[in-house]
Amino acid sequence: MKRLRNIALLLLIVAFVFSFTSCTKKAETKATTTQTTASEPKVEVKSAPEPTPAPEPVKEPEPVVEKELTIEEKLQKDIWCFKYSAEGYGEFTYYFHFYENDPVLGNVYYAGMSNNRINFAGLYKVRELQYDYEVYLSREDAVAKTNLTPGSVPYSIILKDWDGNVMGRMGFDGEKVVNAQDKNTAKIYATGSTPYYCTKATPDWEATISGEMPVPFLEFVADEDVTSTIQINHNHTYTDLVAAMIEGKWVAENGENGGLKYVLTPYDKTDTPAVLEVSSDKLTAVYTAEGEDPIKMSIPQPAVTLVQAFEGTSPTSYGKDATITIECMSDDTFTVTMAIFGNSQVIDQGKWSVNAAHKYTFNCDNAGTIESKIVDRKINVEYALAGTKLGDITSTLINK
Repeated sequence: MKRLRNIALLLLIVAFVFSFTSCTKKAETKATTTQTTASEPKVEVKSAPEPTPAPEPVKEPEPVVEKELTIEEKLQKDIWCFKYSAEGYGEFTYYFHFYENDPVLGNVYYAGMSNNRINFAGLYKVRELQYDYEVYLSREDAVAKTNLTPGSVPYSIILKDWDGNVMGRMGFDGEKVVNAQDKNTAKIYATGSTPYYCTKATPDWEATISGEMPVPFLEFVADEDVTSTIQINHNHTYTDLVAAMIEGKWVAENGENGGLKYVLTPYDKTDTPAVLEVSSDKLTAVYTAEGEDPIKMSIPQPAVTLVQAFEGTSPTSYGKDATITIECMSDDTFTVTMAIFGNSQVIDQGKWSVNAAHKYTFNCDNAGTIESKIVDRKINVEYALAGTKLGDITSTLINK
């Protein structure tokens, strides 16, 4: 029995030893694991970044293709000048300004001659027509009459007045205007303006070019007041002298019966705007200022001037000769005047004409038709009128 107790005690001891050993190993394993975990850094796992999209290819700008100008557009693009210096007188500038097509007027040009002292304006047309010329390359050559240079260009510029009548011709090749008009017959001319090349204006000509003068193409005067006038100018400006001096800009619209209506806008906003309605034949117009009654207007009549005069004497019933005068006026009218004792009186009048042989014909209201004769190289007019207050008048009048 005692032996059994010893055996049980021995088994108990063995079990205790085995259990202690097992716990020690577990504790070591756990400590090792804890130590390992604490000593190793924590690694953060990040997701891979999204791939950056490839940039779109940069488009090269399309090359700018300049529009090819027509020959007329080349002429209009620049102002064409010629200038020279005259010792003791300074510089003289001559230039041509060809405007773009105007919907009302058409193609308008301006010619500023001798520093704008002389100017012209009208219409022009460019034609593909060869222009032959001879020009001087400088003013010095022109004065010395040397180096007269011949040539030709493929285009002609036809210069016209406002009614379309041809006034002159020049040449053009896209780079220069050739003004080779004959100075003896040229209608658009000032001393020293031809025959030369006109080249593109440079900035040193700006002062003269900016002084372009307005040239009227329409002018009217009030029927009942000759001091009331209006001018419509080539550069879309106007001068109004109807009530007060007003200047401004105009635009045109189609009017009634083929005429045109010009809408006039003053530069000064305190001035009164107006409308000018011009007839299709351009002979009459109606001017209406805003808020005012219309005014009838007509083109100004040229001043009547004396063209020719004849003079003679005639016996009178007073026993003293009277002076008889025939005055021929520019409007084709004439008067016969009798003067005596410091007094004068018109005794006849009518219409007159003259032919290439210098024969004058007078259609008199009182004396009938009279024709002149040439005697001793002088024009003689035999005038006779019966029954005047001074008796019968008979006189041989000679041109003065």
